[in-house]
Amino acid sequence: MTNQSPKNVITELYARLEDELSELIAGFKFSSDIGLRLERMQHLLQLLGHPERKFRAVHIGGTSGKGSTATLVAAILQAAGFQVGVHTSPHLQIVNERHQVNGRLISTTALYAAWQTVKKAVEEVQQSNRFGSPSYFEVQVALSFLIFAEAGVDFGVIEVGLGGRIDPTNVIPAEVAILTAVGLDHTEILGDTIEKIIQDKAGIIKTGQKVISGCWQPAVQKIITQRCQQKSARLWQLGRDFRVQIHDHAHADFFFPGRAFKNVEIALQGEFQAHNAALAIAAVRQLEGVEIPENAIRDGLANAALPGRVEIMQQNPLVIIDGAHNPDKIRASASIINQLRTGRQVITVLGVKKGKDAAEIVPPLAQLSDQIILTTFQPKGLWTAFEPVQLGQLVVDARPDLPLYIVEEPLEALDFALSKARSDDIVLVTGSLYLVGDVRERWFPRDELLIELEYPAKQPTPTTPPK
Repeated sequence: MTNQSPKNVITELYARLEDELSELIAGFKFSSDIGLRLERMQHLLQLLGHPERKFRAVHIGGTSGKGSTATLVAAILQAAGFQVGVHTSPHLQIVNERHQVNGRLISTTALYAAWQTVKKAVEEVQQSNRFGSPSYFEVQVALSFLIFAEAGVDFGVIEVGLGGRIDPTNVIPAEVAILTAVGLDHTEILGDTIEKIIQDKAGIIKTGQKVISGCWQPAVQKIITQRCQQKSARLWQLGRDFRVQIHDHAHADFFFPGRAFKNVEIALQGEFQAHNAALAIAAVRQLEGVEIPENAIRDGLANAALPGRVEIMQQNPLVIIDGAHNPDKIRASASIINQLRTGRQVITVLGVKKGKDAAEIVPPLAQLSDQIILTTFQPKGLWTAFEPVQLGQLVVDARPDLPLYIVEEPLEALDFALSKARSDDIVLVTGSLYLVGDVRERWFPRDELLIELEYPAKQPTPTTPPK
């Protein structure tokens, strides 16, 4: 590879990394036995020298808002001068997105080096642990913990991947746990009622922790309270122990006992982000021995950015990509678009992952849209998309008069939407983070992202593609 260009070297290294990590998927999505999962994870981390114990942590679970809340917590801590690592999942375009230090994705060279260390430990677990080889998800978490420990971060902000009890992140000895809004999602794994789902998600609450809850359903609050009592954990409940008053989609007041933060700007789009911001402020205020100045709270919330979540890609026409993939997130996304539309036509590009509640996702979008284009996304490991024809029947059932098109390839579906849009219209791409990742390639090509991480000259900015 010595005679190749730097770009080719990095893209080939990334391809090798992606291929090696993908081999860990091994034909199954999840283990139903939490003991097996956590025992493998604990063994893996033991072999790595327990990197998860070398930084303080905030652990974030829930159904909606986990990624946003993690981003906001990290932004505040970083604005206060701390070194911060963030682990999130899934990634949109490149696996590097799962591993961030001080607001920047880890470079492919550094990630591949970390993988060489983790791979040796994986092989030892596979040979000596009676429960077999660690999964793809476990390895991604271990990579983040190792990267954060080696970078010497002060805090790791760790987003749960799925549920709580069964998630590989649940080995983290976090001093603060956050539970964001809870709804019906991953029902085939976590259960088909809110109560069953919160029982699993509340599994991240550990003995003596400080717990911040944004859950609003009385039955859910009761279960969280009981779990906190069992674990002697201190609970702060949004709406009871602290509250938020929303001014508009970008400003809010936050009220805590003896302290208020007025007219705070929130960069992340949507009124629901004010609730996530309240959880983030509450969490950082509960970190033992840490004084977070008000200017850090304001600067962090005003400058936080989260790709793929109500992200504006271009103007004229306005293109918004939003990885809303459950009914609650779709309703929140629709609320934002309705505020922005002001008489403009909304053209929606929709793709949904198999296993999601398409029957609940499609109708709100059918009512929101003036035209709808159904598509798929490129297969991601074991994850595949609903056939557009299946989604089409749901659209017809919800709104028979809605102009409906099927364009299976995601970037071609985006091109078609742009061809149908007038300069003042809105094009919304939604329904799946995987779809959003595919179409984001138009403005942020993967190869350019990879080379920018390796040789950071400037932050990439999206460009309006030709129509």
